[in-house]
Amino acid sequence: MNLLKRLLKAGLLAFMLLTVFSAQANTIKSIRSFHNNVKTRIVADLSSKPDYATSLSANKAVFSLRIRSVSNAAKAPGKLVVNSRSCVKGFKKQLDGKDVRYVFSLNKCKDVKAFTLAPSKDSKNYRLVVDFGTPDNVATTTAANASKSTVKTVSNPSTPAIDIKVPLKNYERDLFIKYSQTSKDGFRTMSPSNAKLYQSKLEQLRKDYAKAQQQSKKVQVASGTKRSAKGSAVKKEEVEDIVSDASAPPVPVRVTSVSKPFIIAVDAGHGGKDPGAIGKRGVKEKNVTLAISRALYNYINSNKSFRGTLTRSSDVFIDLDKRSEIARRRKADLLISIHADSVASGSSTARGASVLVLSENRALRENDNILRKNKQTQLIGGAGEVMDQSVGNPYLATAILDMSSTNSRSEGNLLAKEILNQLSAFTHVRKNAPISASLAVLKSPDIPSLLIETGYLSNRYEEIQLNQPNYQKQIAYRIYLGIKSYYEKYPAQKLKSRQESYARTNSLKGKRSVVVKKGDSLSLIAKKNGVSVSSLRQLNSLKSDSLRVGQVIYLP
Repeated sequence: MNLLKRLLKAGLLAFMLLTVFSAQANTIKSIRSFHNNVKTRIVADLSSKPDYATSLSANKAVFSLRIRSVSNAAKAPGKLVVNSRSCVKGFKKQLDGKDVRYVFSLNKCKDVKAFTLAPSKDSKNYRLVVDFGTPDNVATTTAANASKSTVKTVSNPSTPAIDIKVPLKNYERDLFIKYSQTSKDGFRTMSPSNAKLYQSKLEQLRKDYAKAQQQSKKVQVASGTKRSAKGSAVKKEEVEDIVSDASAPPVPVRVTSVSKPFIIAVDAGHGGKDPGAIGKRGVKEKNVTLAISRALYNYINSNKSFRGTLTRSSDVFIDLDKRSEIARRRKADLLISIHADSVASGSSTARGASVLVLSENRALRENDNILRKNKQTQLIGGAGEVMDQSVGNPYLATAILDMSSTNSRSEGNLLAKEILNQLSAFTHVRKNAPISASLAVLKSPDIPSLLIETGYLSNRYEEIQLNQPNYQKQIAYRIYLGIKSYYEKYPAQKLKSRQESYARTNSLKGKRSVVVKKGDSLSLIAKKNGVSVSSLRQLNSLKSDSLRVGQVIYLP
């Protein structure tokens, strides 16, 4: 009996050992590479967590990666495509029983790091990652050398001519920088000869990039890209997207403002319990907007004619309706709300900054809401005061509010164009003109208000950019330059939104008015009331003689 028990125990132990050994067996599904100006990354996709070891020769010329207990050792991938600019110069596969050794020949790699990544929501595979640092003396990628560089295949000569993992816009930006010069005010300009050469090089670059994309597809098929049952290529998971950081803009220096500065309220979108949009890498809109808003605040306060104020300076939640109220309490002359866009479908193709202004329909609805709730006393710039004294004359109150709102939206549109012009000199813009929108944060009829979408967090490249401190500061700097350019271009406009609005609305107190009825014309109204057409045009700020039914016309 004791002998039987010992045999059973021995058999059970053998079974357990066999089970453990079998569980450790792994399958190498693929091996691939990724390169940028920081490093070359090699990734092996495996069915389970790998048991591996690494070694680096004393002269750092050879690196070995041993993956133990591989079930498909003989058939494990043995080809690898690496970039010609990489410090990895050779690759070969060796077998040692069930172990697979990948041997890399190196040329002055800065450092080597190996680690594993667990399966993600997009992939069931474990990933064994090896990073080879690019030598310090290797120049960073530029569009000039990118057009000459080649991607080499250690085991396969059919390769693309450009590294398509680097976004095309990066090459285009580098090419633009190469053929342009920076002036003292920070703008980049081109000579006529350089502009002609740049356009030619740009067209060639785009053709080369498209050709490289086609060649890359052929290489993937030739190197054994997995295919689905229907025969279509299975999309590989992106290991990493690297976007070069923007250069730092000038450092703002706070100065003492003039006695009556132009007050600009900067509103960081979302906050607190409201994170806003969230990118695939976890970047939250509320953090991006706060960083850009703080930077913009600093640039505004570096100009003695301006003074900035933040609706929120920390991660707190503020209701949308209260944001414009905060700006009004602080006597703001302008409200700029900072946001980051996103596409609900999760598409990463949408990109670019945009500037939104209040639509006319939303403005009319908000004006009606102010009158119905008797909130006109809260308005700034003189309109509220005059409206409060117009009790018994609802047409006067409506006209005053309409003028104030129209003036604010006109000022906001002009300013939006200046900001878009500055943003387009630094980054991609979605549209070159302001976009009309029905947004609560823009609804103030007495404060010119803009909402700036700084980019798309749903775009995998812009998400990286919007999370970079220098890029955030550059966006803020460009918005500031737009504000500065506007008030230098339209020096009188600073007074129009407040002083002229007050003067115009104040001049209407006590004036007689008529409501336009069907069949009325400006000349008919002038004749009935014994006044001239020109005086009606001037008093009512009419640009044409056309009228609409229900419109209020004031009489001299």
